[in-house]
Amino acid sequence: MASQALDGPLLDANITADAYSPSVLVVDDDANCVSHCARMLDELGYRHYGATSARDALEQLGRDPTIQIILADMQMPSMDGFVLIEEARARVGDMRTIAAILLTETATAELAIKGLHVEAVDLLCKPLSFEAYSASLRRALRYLSSRRVAADGVGISNFSQQLARLVSVLEGRTLEPQADTKVTDAQISATLRAIIASRGMRGRFFPSQLFADPAWDILLDLTRAKLDGQQVSVSSVCIAASVPMSTALRWVRQMTDSGLLRRWTDPKDRRRDLIALTDATAAHMRDYLAAVHAVLSKL
Repeated sequence: MASQALDGPLLDANITADAYSPSVLVVDDDANCVSHCARMLDELGYRHYGATSARDALEQLGRDPTIQIILADMQMPSMDGFVLIEEARARVGDMRTIAAILLTETATAELAIKGLHVEAVDLLCKPLSFEAYSASLRRALRYLSSRRVAADGVGISNFSQQLARLVSVLEGRTLEPQADTKVTDAQISATLRAIIASRGMRGRFFPSQLFADPAWDILLDLTRAKLDGQQVSVSSVCIAASVPMSTALRWVRQMTDSGLLRRWTDPKDRRRDLIALTDATAAHMRDYLAAVHAVLSKL
């Protein structure tokens, strides 16, 4: 039962930081175990995925940023559960916390110690009982909540001051390209895409947490959407911010309240909200990109 997920939207854009519910990924080479876990997850109301190989699990982890709880079998071919958990955390970095629950046929002291090394929240023995399973998932949620609170405390310690400075700059100054240079929409778009690509490339060489800048990433993504004539949901722009979902939602809310962004309910799907730059913010972003293009054209 690889790649199985519940029906419905990937993320409801109207969620708040406190209401955000992570998805569960069950990884076991025994398809019957994956099916058994899926039925219990359905009963508990969790959005979930199943994978019968480590490779499939890592691919799903990369596709869906809501996956934050992984139940991994300890005895799988090619890659055991310990290696899978460490590989999963290495791939998502500090931008997403992973809570690990280990599955085994027989619990031993050695497995328990290894579980401590990977910060597993629980070690469950098969066959899984509903009570033990639900209690383990609750521990995983508490683990994620504690880590999220700690990350938010560091990431937005100067939140109000940063946002105030951003609003002040956008309201008080406009960057102008050279008077004799007419910059086309195509040139603006190319400059923007180069900036976004360079920011993505930076993550290949430096830890992403060194440069977390959610407000700027949100502005760049929404500028790209405006140039491409696309509508963007709140959940989509939160993912583009490359910070924990709760932090991104706070930035979106504060930037909207400050008049940088505008947000409204999607008339075609009232379960989600759409978001865009205000006209004033869009004009400032275009001025900035035109100035950057003028500088780069001289190199």
